[in-house]
Amino acid sequence: MSFGRWIVLWRPRRGQALLMVAVMMPLFLSVIGLAIDGGLVLDARRELQNTADAAARAGATQVHVGAYRASGGEQVVLDRALARQVVVEYLAGRDMQLTDLEIGMGQVTVSVSREVSLSFLRVVGFDAVRIRATAPAEVRYGIEQAGP
Repeated sequence: MSFGRWIVLWRPRRGQALLMVAVMMPLFLSVIGLAIDGGLVLDARRELQNTADAAARAGATQVHVGAYRASGGEQVVLDRALARQVVVEYLAGRDMQLTDLEIGMGQVTVSVSREVSLSFLRVVGFDAVRIRATAPAEVRYGIEQAGP
């Protein structure tokens, strides 16, 4: 077999590129959709975590003033009813659902969830995804340590 004949055998056929593009296009669109929708979900998760953190801190700042004053500033006790009210009010009007709220003597733990709509991945059957975030906060009052 001569070299010239070998080149003729391996010559590209007409239409192969079109076939490859047609076969690979769904894969490319899926990867692009996953990247875009994944970014949207990660951004929504970060926002949800920030809101849960802020709600837990807001609840943890609700100190029972009477117990604090009676102890001469030594005992910091959480006002549970006020903490619950502040957390619920903080989350009201936001696009999320309070799934769990634990209020102990020295800690408030807030769990929230939210559904995020997807755009590109609807093509493969995923309309939305539910994300969750949990945030604990300890009761603090005043300045505990002076910095340099």
